Amino acid sequence: MKIALASIFISLFVSLSVTARDPYIPSTWTKGWVMANGIRMHYWRTGGDKPQMLMAHGYSDTGLCWTSIAQELDDRYDIILPDARGFGLTDPPSKDEPVDVQVEDLAALIKELGLKKPILMGHSMGSSSVAWFSARYPAVPKAAILVDPRLVSSGSGFGPRSPEETAKAMADIIKRNNMTYEALIDGQIKNHPEWGITALHFWALSKQLYHPNTAYRSSGDRPSMSELFEKIKCPTLILKADNQGAEREENIKVASILRKGKLVHVEGAGHTVHWDQKERFLAALNPFLKQL
Repeated sequence: MKIALASIFISLFVSLSVTARDPYIPSTWTKGWVMANGIRMHYWRTGGDKPQMLMAHGYSDTGLCWTSIAQELDDRYDIILPDARGFGLTDPPSKDEPVDVQVEDLAALIKELGLKKPILMGHSMGSSSVAWFSARYPAVPKAAILVDPRLVSSGSGFGPRSPEETAKAMADIIKRNNMTYEALIDGQIKNHPEWGITALHFWALSKQLYHPNTAYRSSGDRPSMSELFEKIKCPTLILKADNQGAEREENIKVASILRKGKLVHVEGAGHTVHWDQKERFLAALNPFLKQL
């Protein structure tokens, strides 16, 4: 199975070198750019006169990393898939930006695109931005969906990096940027064949695109999820990894702060819930969406 998938990826890589459009992007989707919060932001959009949904990706990913999920929903929703600051084709961050810059990026993007009561979904880094945005602008989102957010602080956080740590992080990013598509796929498919071709494809492409300036990103002074959840008013679904023991109990405790919240620990899922257990992810997501 793994050998067959690897052969498919190699064939795809060759085809991408001679085609103008990635064959894994549906032909009806369109891409665009907006000036938002002082930067040029890139996004893909599924389109149509439907309820609007914005999906915020995780660290080192791009908007298109949501493709395998967006394809399951684009018959019902007009989905916007932005590249966050420093990722994909969006402008990179600078050294001294405030820690909440991605929150204000979301606010500016929503305003520039004229979105009305969008459903917001975010994974990891994106879930932090969505939660913070929903707390700061509680009247804007129709609902929030948080995919494996860090509900309980580990005590260490990311924190500001020293100059030496920043330099090393930048060098590591450049090293990954320079990895070939084939090497990225070969390394990941051994660990996650369950992700499927589409998710693996866009995961690999994203690793060649994120900017070394993302090493400046800090989360040392971010509010806790408990603080944010006290301010969120919209219906909120949390789709967590299959944590066990004390961590699971702490997740339940923090999630209970939400006024209209629901927490699901997705069986068998790790941090990339939507790829690790796609069917179980959708089985938890779709009933929530239907009742909005």
